[in-house]
Amino acid sequence: MNPLPVIVNPVARGGRSRPPREALEQAAARRGVRLDWWETREPGHATELAARAARDRLPAIAAWGGDGTYNEAARGVVGSETELLFLPGGTTSVLVYELGIPRRPEQALLAQLDGEPRAMTVGRTDRGQLFLLMLSAGPDSLILANLPPRLKAWAGKIGIALQAFVEFGRASLPHFEVTAGDVQREVGWCIVGNARCYGGPYHATPGADPFREGLETVLLNRQGRLAVIPFFFGIPSGRHMRMRGVERLDATDIRLVGDESIPYQIDGDPAGYLPVAAHAASDRVRVRVPRTDREPGSGDRVPG
Repeated sequence: MNPLPVIVNPVARGGRSRPPREALEQAAARRGVRLDWWETREPGHATELAARAARDRLPAIAAWGGDGTYNEAARGVVGSETELLFLPGGTTSVLVYELGIPRRPEQALLAQLDGEPRAMTVGRTDRGQLFLLMLSAGPDSLILANLPPRLKAWAGKIGIALQAFVEFGRASLPHFEVTAGDVQREVGWCIVGNARCYGGPYHATPGADPFREGLETVLLNRQGRLAVIPFFFGIPSGRHMRMRGVERLDATDIRLVGDESIPYQIDGDPAGYLPVAAHAASDRVRVRVPRTDREPGSGDRVPG
């Protein structure tokens, strides 16, 4: 059988999300694949494990966890020929929505084993950080920066929602400057998208495409609660794009400048504080996505 290492984040969803190993092993065996389980020990370990797989020229690895785990694993294989598969085990696992991967772990594995390889674009910051989904600064980054880790681990989306009420009640919400090419704006929110999905199957940057060069930036050129609250709650339905003061830009380089106490987030995790610049990178991550033109079970096996 062809081996497929699975990088497992044992603290995904506060340790409550464990892969159904037996079911996954049985599903993999039907495609001639043997799963090897590699557990992470600390933040950044998934990058080390993935980089080891790339150095050993393994044809593919999988990552079990959420978007933070996917991001770490991608950092280890970016620019290599090692393909990356994604198994949903996090609070939201937004990238799984973006790539059309089923939510049930066994179905997700089979859909990708039967899928097709593609080269996924990435964004990078001037600090060398990589993002698969988005970089964002605004109330969402405040929520994530101030969210107690224990609350996120044990309450998941409910904990994030509770923290959102706290942040939206602030007397002063962040505002900062965004520069993209010849465009310069004072904004209350900026989402730089390498992909469409945000917070689930919701298209915050609907023109972004992880298989096309470039980034889409959505700006809210207004500040304060009366602007950001409707914008936030409009994302699931797409109404945010029709609101006054919302602007979308196709740009390859974006710079966010503001008070150094303003945080930004990458792929759903706090990542630092302004200023920060983002750009569309030339790097690629090889991934497997479900086929849309074949019946399940008729695709390729993991290369061996």
